[in-house]
Amino acid sequence: MADVYDALTSLRPYKKAWASAQAFEYLTSQSGRHFDPRLIEAFEGMKKEVVQIQNEWRDPLQAH
Repeated sequence: MADVYDALTSLRPYKKAWASAQAFEYLTSQSGRHFDPRLIEAFEGMKKEVVQIQNEWRDPLQAH
């Protein structure tokens, strides 16, 4: 699930990067469908840390 978040929020040659909030909304909408609800809940609980780490390590050329 974290890899899906990273893929959604990363710039790719074929798509623009999604905003963090949009990616979290998508993952939440897929809870119980494609992702274990317990993992979604845990990931949501770490939202601040996830965004902080992502911003710290993001390639400056891919910032959106």
